[in-house]
Amino acid sequence: MRRRRGAGRGGGEAGFTLVEVLVAFAIASLASLMVLRLTGDLTVNGRRIDAAAIRLDEAEGLILVRVAAGTLRAGFEQGRFGDGQPWTLSVVDAGPVLGWRDLPPLWRVRLTLGGPEGRVVYATLVAGGLGGG
Repeated sequence: MRRRRGAGRGGGEAGFTLVEVLVAFAIASLASLMVLRLTGDLTVNGRRIDAAAIRLDEAEGLILVRVAAGTLRAGFEQGRFGDGQPWTLSVVDAGPVLGWRDLPPLWRVRLTLGGPEGRVVYATLVAGGLGGG
């Protein structure tokens, strides 16, 4: 800030030069742009996290319904989530791999996004019980 002398009643005027004002506006606008970008990124990431949480709940529900109904069997099944994304359910009896014989099945359940080699959305082990589960 510079003091100007001359054209005032009090002898001098204090103020900012045009360049100083322009630099201040430039800094303020850059800071505003950064805040807007961060806000946008956080919003997009929040939506992505919400979609993943909904997909996870849906995947767990798909598996639990099959377990409760007693229809969980070894093999593959395909379908679509509520948002239209395809899923693949893979059920394998893990008991023989572990060396278990003459025991109820231990299902290794994986629900993946897309095909069998897609990103895992939900994975668990389910013990088959009496009654053929």
